Amino acid sequence: MAFIVTYLMVPVSKKIAVLIGAIDYPSNRRLNTDPVPRCGGIALYVGLVAACLSVLIAERFFGWDIVDLYVLSGVNYILLFIGITMMFAVGLVDDIIQMSALPKLLGQVVAAIVVAVAGVTIGTVRSLIDGDYVDLGWLNYPLTVLYLVVFVNITNLIDGLDGLATGIIAIVATSLLYLVLMRGSATLAMACVALIAVCLAFLRYNFFPASIFMGDSGSLLLGLLVGIISITGVVRTQSFVVMLVPLVIAGIPLLDTVSAIIRRSRGHKPVGQADMGHIHHRLLRAGLGQRRAVAVLWVCSAVLAFVGTMLGSFSGPVRWAIFFGLAVVMFFIIWKFGLFKPVLRHYYDNKGKHGPRTPRHHK
Repeated sequence: MAFIVTYLMVPVSKKIAVLIGAIDYPSNRRLNTDPVPRCGGIALYVGLVAACLSVLIAERFFGWDIVDLYVLSGVNYILLFIGITMMFAVGLVDDIIQMSALPKLLGQVVAAIVVAVAGVTIGTVRSLIDGDYVDLGWLNYPLTVLYLVVFVNITNLIDGLDGLATGIIAIVATSLLYLVLMRGSATLAMACVALIAVCLAFLRYNFFPASIFMGDSGSLLLGLLVGIISITGVVRTQSFVVMLVPLVIAGIPLLDTVSAIIRRSRGHKPVGQADMGHIHHRLLRAGLGQRRAVAVLWVCSAVLAFVGTMLGSFSGPVRWAIFFGLAVVMFFIIWKFGLFKPVLRHYYDNKGKHGPRTPRHHK
């Protein structure tokens, strides 16, 4: 249902985008050479709502018995739906009027707060010392809101090439599907399946050359859903190492986000100001076309997703060995793609040279 409705709604989303003027025109910081509608999030949202309604109908009239064990206890689904819709609405407004960074961030925080109040919170974590559960107390809500807003923004920032964010979210959702099935949640498993389905349906129109962009309405929506699933299905009541698993799975966009923050801070620019220094821009400058650059980042994401699921599946020395291997892979990605170039400027300015390293002289 998620796939079919999303697929059918994309052409409708294009027409809506044209009517409300939500169009990405070519510019010096955009890669598209023709005007492209950017309200694809409408199709994604309607597809996900259709999937939810189909499950409700099946449960009410066809006797579906959905098993969730403990992971979704205490969640107010109506309030959760309101919070998700608010996040989608923030992105849709931004698609239409291009909001400035602060109002957009405030809207994200408010939507994340509604989601947290609905019962989607980290709650407790396991201590690294004795393995006992530790209640986060008053830190529970701030940490949950921060966690959700981080996922929303890393998805937003990685959405720079045709099909890139859509494919990465599908890969992340596939990994989360495995983890939530291990933890016995049928509802979260169906949420992952629906997330994968809407991404694949949208990818038909979004892969290079894209005829529609998901826009902030799509990236904020998908990022929030990944955050919700990872909190309820993986992070909640797990050990500290397992808490890191969703961040490992989303490693590529997370690294890109951290490097963007450092790059803009070092350049005395607002953190929310767009630039052409993201990892996908670096791959394009290295000579890869959009298709190949997206394929490289998909493969990297798939590798990190596999490592993340292994971290969540093993314990003891095996988990720490995987963690060490992950650190090596992360270091290689950072070094190879020059993600922290502003910090390691002394190395990159002298790469391939011999003798004493000298700083770059700016005219």
